[in-house]
Amino acid sequence: MTRELLPGEHAVLALLRTRAMYGYEMARYFEGEDLREVCPIEQGSLYTYLRNLEGRALVTWREEREGLRPPRKRFALTPVGEGLVEAWLREPVARLREVRFELLVKLYVLHTVDPGAEAALVRDQLRVCETYRERARERVARAGDGFSRLVAQSKLSAADATVDWLQGHLVTLSAPTARP
Repeated sequence: MTRELLPGEHAVLALLRTRAMYGYEMARYFEGEDLREVCPIEQGSLYTYLRNLEGRALVTWREEREGLRPPRKRFALTPVGEGLVEAWLREPVARLREVRFELLVKLYVLHTVDPGAEAALVRDQLRVCETYRERARERVARAGDGFSRLVAQSKLSAADATVDWLQGHLVTLSAPTARP
């Protein structure tokens, strides 16, 4: 059985969706101000992810030379990798805790490659989170006193905050000239 892709592997595929890149270019993106806050992938992990993705025929590379410099590998998505990342980019995350990593990576890439799809993903994610929030409210109502109630309230509070944030971001995306 083939294991699921790791979140970092999805992030690498998503970054390659913007364009073909050298490994060091990808490392700079993951070390840069925007992505570092969301998914700080170190160079060693990046190359491990690239090897894993190549082994699954999701990524390919081409050796390029410039003058007397050592050859470099330019990585690109395969058609299978492109199909996988396109589906992943447009699918809302299933778990609330994945919003802080996976959803933000998706929004970062969609903002670059398909800004129109960004609002659609936020709307879909909002529906998922509103459903989660309703279930969390039901758990709070059923919870007794003590620790189980504290946990249920914590989950509800996180769901409330996430729904509020998504609604605010959707308003920002809907503004005629305002783009984050």
